[in-house]
Amino acid sequence: MSDFIFNIILSLSNFIDLHFFYSLIIYFFLALIFFTFSLPGGLIISLASGFFFGFIPGFIINIFSASFGSLIFIIFSKTIMKKLFDKYYDKYSTKLSYYLKNSSFEYLILIRLIIGPPLIFQNICISILNVSNFKILITSLIGFSPLMLLFSYSGSYASNIIKLKEFTLASIFSIEIIIILLIIVMLTLLRIILKK
Repeated sequence: MSDFIFNIILSLSNFIDLHFFYSLIIYFFLALIFFTFSLPGGLIISLASGFFFGFIPGFIINIFSASFGSLIFIIFSKTIMKKLFDKYYDKYSTKLSYYLKNSSFEYLILIRLIIGPPLIFQNICISILNVSNFKILITSLIGFSPLMLLFSYSGSYASNIIKLKEFTLASIFSIEIIIILLIIVMLTLLRIILKK
């Protein structure tokens, strides 16, 4: 079974090497659609972009497809919720936005930095807030950056088929990466606390 999977990966890699630019565009739009619907398995999509296209192109695909896909989902979600739950949506949106108005930029970045909650949950929570689409896009670009750098790097590292057999999930989440992510989260929380 593993030989079959490696043959498919090799075939895809060969196709991408022959048609790099077209493959890049196609993969970007597939990733954009994937993140627009906030489907589970974003880790695989993010690792695969680094694996097939390399670290920098993979990072660019990941950061823009995740950020713009999430923005499209949030805009669509806001529209649906306003139509279905008009009275409740306005009431809770106003209350939440009032509590977060002084630090909404930091909170939005923090939501994107937190590992654990599924993307669909993050996007629904953000769609309840009364925040501009531009602010959502900028905070998504900033907040997704550390994870997308990590996933793109890990995917490009795994692109060597020989190393792929030795590749483990533990190599993605090394102690250094976890410490860096914790420092980013702590600095963001500290800024929120000091701002109040």
